[in-house]
Amino acid sequence: MYKNPNVIIIQTDQMSAKSLGIYGNEIVKTPILEEFAKKSAVFTNAFCNYPACAPSRSSMMTGRYASTIRNHANHMLINPQEVTLPLVMKQAGYETALIGKNHAFLVGENYYPDAPAGERNNIVYDEINRNFDYVVKGGHVNVDGRKDDSELDEAIQWAKENCWGNQHHWGVNPYPCEKSITHVLASRAVDYIKEERNKEKPFFLWLSIPDPHTPYQVSEPYASMYDPQKVPKPIKDDLKNKPERQTIAKLLDYNHEFEDEHFQKIRSIHYGMINQIDDNLMKVFDVLKEVELENDTIILFVSDHGDAMGDHGAIQKHNFFYESFTKIPFIISWPGHIRPRKTNCMVELVDIMPTVLALAGITIPSGVQGKSIAPFLLDKEKETKEYIVIESGEHGEPITLKDIMDEDGKVIDKGTSFAWCAFREAWYGKGKCIRTVDWKLNIYANGEGELYDMQNDPDELNNLYNQTEYEEIQNRLTMKLLLWSFEKEDKVPLNTRVADKYHYFKGDN
Repeated sequence: MYKNPNVIIIQTDQMSAKSLGIYGNEIVKTPILEEFAKKSAVFTNAFCNYPACAPSRSSMMTGRYASTIRNHANHMLINPQEVTLPLVMKQAGYETALIGKNHAFLVGENYYPDAPAGERNNIVYDEINRNFDYVVKGGHVNVDGRKDDSELDEAIQWAKENCWGNQHHWGVNPYPCEKSITHVLASRAVDYIKEERNKEKPFFLWLSIPDPHTPYQVSEPYASMYDPQKVPKPIKDDLKNKPERQTIAKLLDYNHEFEDEHFQKIRSIHYGMINQIDDNLMKVFDVLKEVELENDTIILFVSDHGDAMGDHGAIQKHNFFYESFTKIPFIISWPGHIRPRKTNCMVELVDIMPTVLALAGITIPSGVQGKSIAPFLLDKEKETKEYIVIESGEHGEPITLKDIMDEDGKVIDKGTSFAWCAFREAWYGKGKCIRTVDWKLNIYANGEGELYDMQNDPDELNNLYNQTEYEEIQNRLTMKLLLWSFEKEDKVPLNTRVADKYHYFKGDN
């Protein structure tokens, strides 16, 4: 469509839309991102397709839903047989770069568990280097080059020892803010754009910042930027008439042992981490101006999912569908092509692959299930879609309250203080969510369900599921979800024996 625009996807980790002033947070101010938003299309109804890192990122990078690519939880990465966004960009002549957190592509030391029998120990999939020409890896408590900078190494080690092992720990990192993973990754992105990229090619850059995910820690001045007493309190929910898994998550994360003030302190640190990201975005935006690529570059700012931070008795993310987990920032800019505006049209992460390819004039591969919103961005269509679908959970029976209680009715100590969402058992029991602008319906494989009126009950406190007066809307959404499931049944890879078998059964040979 247009000649070789560069593409930068800036993705944060575990950042809810509600944690940004752009999306109505009255406390958090992010001047760099807010200035960027003035020049961009801002989607106020944007959602992840799975409320956990690996499935969400994998769906984004393949344009296919988690149920299709069978990435049902955080321990599952992209099957090497899938076609991915960076690989398509690479084949179209782009240089591709990953700077930051991966948690989607197999790295060199990974063995793919579905390798053919007898070959499993002989096959190594290095999908990062197959998909990306340039790689700087950075996670929550590690980053490439860490050992070359003793102070950076010490700052990361401090975060790991003081704040990583327990989802309720927070801290003020005593090292300078320049010795943070966020700062290092933004600096490496600047180096890549200015010096290290192949200037003979357009580039695709996935700048994947692992904050403001746990560990909840940040250096000054960010740690003291927000007064905890002025930070919003968590959404209070007695969880009555809610799926049992929500009470289990509250108990196994020990959230029932903490008062509002504790979560407000966590939020103040989380918000400070967001401001550190904001300040570092300036470096990336400035270097694009410096090398005169600002008008030739599509920039998309998103997160992979949100963080409850105490809402509904939960922390981090879990196997259910509250807005705190699923509603994300989605801001896209392309000067001269995408008109700046704020819209409530619906969009989901699975739409990113077809949208980016369409804007870059690259053919969208067969099997992609997301919808390109390029026509909407370029003012050729007025709407994007009627609804979005979010999935969660893997095969298996969900844990019950009986499973976690001893004979005296006390919660059995699971032997670690690490977040319950990190355990595979937390994700047993599949669910699907269909979300329109006005309504949300969640259906779980064990028969539980939730229905929320999002206009009159935005905090999702009043579960209307199976209530007679809402039977019509529940049935209508259930039918839409059923038809969506039919439509999204996978068509690839193609069965190349269809023609042979068809002629055989017709008796043509």
